[in-house]
Parts: sequence; C-alpha cells; structure tokens
Amino acid sequence: MSLYVAAVLVVLWWAAGTLGRALPPTQVVIQAGPRGGSFDLHARHYAELLSARGFEVAVRNQDDSLRIIDRLDDPASGVHIGFTAQRVDPAQHPAVVSMGVVELQPLFLFLRRGADAPATPAGLAGQRLVMPPRGSATAQATLDLLSRYGVSMDNARFSFLPIGEAADALTRGEQDAGFFMLAPDNPLVRRLASDPGLVPYSLSDGAGISRQIDYLKPATLVRGALDLRRPLPAVDVALVGAAVNVVTRADIHPAVMYALLQAMNRVHKVQTLVSEAGDYPRQTGTVLPMHPLAQEWSRNGTPWLYARLPPSLAGLIDAYWGPTLALLALVSAFGSLQSVGGFVNTVSFGVALQGLGWLQRRIDRGGAPGRSGRWLFDLAEPVVLRQGKEQLARERLERLRPHLRHPGAATPERLEGTGTSASAGASADASPTATATGSGGANAVPAIGHEADAPVGAHAGAVATVGVGAAAGTIVGAALAVRAVQAPES
Repeated sequence: MSLYVAAVLVVLWWAAGTLGRALPPTQVVIQAGPRGGSFDLHARHYAELLSARGFEVAVRNQDDSLRIIDRLDDPASGVHIGFTAQRVDPAQHPAVVSMGVVELQPLFLFLRRGADAPATPAGLAGQRLVMPPRGSATAQATLDLLSRYGVSMDNARFSFLPIGEAADALTRGEQDAGFFMLAPDNPLVRRLASDPGLVPYSLSDGAGISRQIDYLKPATLVRGALDLRRPLPAVDVALVGAAVNVVTRADIHPAVMYALLQAMNRVHKVQTLVSEAGDYPRQTGTVLPMHPLAQEWSRNGTPWLYARLPPSLAGLIDAYWGPTLALLALVSAFGSLQSVGGFVNTVSFGVALQGLGWLQRRIDRGGAPGRSGRWLFDLAEPVVLRQGKEQLARERLERLRPHLRHPGAATPERLEGTGTSASAGASADASPTATATGSGGANAVPAIGHEADAPVGAHAGAVATVGVGAAAGTIVGAALAVRAVQAPES
C-alpha cells in the first residue's frame, strides 16, 4: 500500500468518525424558566429566529430556573442553550460558557394599596410575602435582599408559588406583597402595575444593595414608562436587577452558536424600559467565561460560511476544510517526491552513461582500464541495468565486459571456445570501418569510441527518452549523455 493510499484511508476513517460532530444537532433544545416568565419569552423568540435558519427547536420549561445551568452541565440532558440571572461559580460549571449578557432584569416589589408603605424592606417583617418557587432566580434574589434587612422565614410568612399563581394570589388580596424578577416589558409586569389594588415599591437603597449583593445592579423605571396617559408608574421607581446571561455548552456547534448570537442581537439590541438601545447584548461582565468564538463574533460578526450557507453545509466545510487542505498538501508533496526521485534517477543514469563512454575511449586508445576503471564499471553497471532501456547503454556494457573481465562476462577461454579470439574481438572493436559498415549492415552496432561519426541528435534523443522522473531531470540526464558522446578523442 502506497503512502498516498494510506493517507487517504486515514483521512476517510477520521472524517467518518467525526461526521456527527461536524453536522449541527437535529434538534436544538433551549431550557427556559417557568411559562410566562422572561426566560420563556426570550427562548421562544430565539426559537422562532433559529427555525428561520433551518433548525428544529424545542423549548423546555422549568420552575426552578436556578437549575437551568445544571441541565447544561449534563451532556445526557440534550440541552444546548439556557439562561442565568444568579451568582454562578465558574469552577462548578466547567462545561458551560456564556454567549453574553442580554438584559438587566429588575426585581419588582408590589404592595397592596392602602397599607402604609414601609420606609425600607425591613418593614415587611410580619407580613405575607409571595414569590415564585424556591429554585427560581426571583426567590434567590428576594431572600438575599430581605436577609440584608433582617427579614426571614422566622419573622415573615413566605409563600412560593408558580409565577402565575403568585400574581393571582397577590391581586386577590391573599398576600401583602409580591416579588417578581421579570423584564419590564413582560406582560405580567404591566398587568400588576395596572392593577388599582397594587402599587410598585421603590428601593431607595439601590446603590447600597448592589454593593452588598454583587449580582444585583441599580435600575430605574421612569414615570410613564408603561403608560403616559395614566401615567404608569405615577413616579420614578428605583429598582435593583440581575444581569441575564445566555449560556450554552462549551461544545456547542458553531452553526447553532452563530445563529443564536444573531437572534440575541436582533431581540435585545433595542431600547427597553430600563436600558438604552445598543446597551445589549454585550460580551463583557458575564458570570461565566465567554466562548472564544462569541468574543470573535462581537468584533467581526458572523463568518461568511455561516451567514450565507445552510447550517449543515457550513458545518461540514468548516470541519473538513483544514484536513482537506492538509491531504492536498500531502498529495502534492508525494508527487514532488516522485519527481525528485525521477530527477535523481535520470541524473545518475546520465552520469553512468558518460562514465562508460570515457572508459570505452580509454580502452580504444590502447589503455588499460585499471582499478579505477573496474570500480567505475561496477558502479555504472547496476544503474544501467536497472534504468537504462536504451540500446546504446546496454551495448556499451557488453563491449566493455570482455576488457574488464567482469565476473560473468566473456573470458578469452570462452571466446576461443566459440572460434573467436579475444584479440580479434578487440581489433574489431577498434576498427571504425568494420563497426560502422561491416557485415552486420544496417543492424550493425556503431563503435562506442566513435559515436561522434553518428548523428549527435540521435544519441541525445535516446537519452532524453528516459521514461522516469520529472522533465527537468530528464533534460539534465540528456545533457550529460550528449557530453559523453560528443567528447573529443584525444
């Protein structure tokens, strides 16, 4: 098996083994929070945009939104995309990365109208407080906030209900206060703010809270932001909010990732009730390390492959263009090595032919081949026998054998046995007339010592037709052979 074939088989084997990773997943799964929450609404917007790019998308909901990141940690869950709005330790989630921050999600506190609003949240002690389930981002932020004011389950009555039920219990008067961490344009926020029996509470300690709880940052819902006619709210409401990160598995397919980044940009680049246009999405201040390709995307945008081609085709090209170029380079290098080998073979053949010509001229002048001549013959003979297909080269070998008494060549005794003397053979070899015009006629072999009498172009053409190697090597070998046959006989 040649090196080339082996390399191709190895590449094909590798490509077959990695095909599953080169293609995007058949279904993209987005893990969201409870139905009706901001995570759920964002997930469904993303799903719509990803579907337009050719992906099949499923949105899964769970009430304990703090555990979304745990689904991403588990490769068996099949989840690709999720959300966080809480404090996260990157060391505990090495398989999860951030795609960026998409919004500041305020923590809204609504009180029953008519009751005296406490000066600080410390005044909520002894009251009935409702919020989404314990595993939600709302519950975590609320418990962290109230603990700073000395409010706990020991001095207040906490109820943890699904988000819709919690809002209903508050509007029915079954609860004194309710906490909801939602995007300000969420329909549930508008519904609660429009309820005449409720009033939003303003946290005057927003800056201080953000120093105590690092994942909560100050925000303001300005007067009339929800409705200018009424207006809603009637006054500016000071809030604190958590930065929402879109998170994914670190091994997310690039086609899915780029489509997600485009969706995030389209959904969140606009102005919101608590942020300016262009504030989000951003790739700084994330709770987890940023995916390197997401950082590159923030600078250069979506690569041409993933912007113009279908996801599957873009994934295949992106995964295999590097190995394909490497294979092509290997094939090219293999061809170059063959050319180099052919060049070396051709040059060595030309040198051998020139050496045999020099040796024949020396013998024709009556000189002895000597030790150097025999050494030269021993070197040239295997080269000619292995490569030389031209009659000229083989004839030189046969004419030189008797003179060098090379093992296996004709000896004087053998020549006498055939009725021919060695001296006669040598005399015949030395006679240009007998060689060129003797009884052999047209088939007679020209004397090697007098090839200059024959057309030089014929001998050069014979050498130039060596059937191996590159064209450059053939030319060099031919040039050497021409020098051999044109050498003057001094």
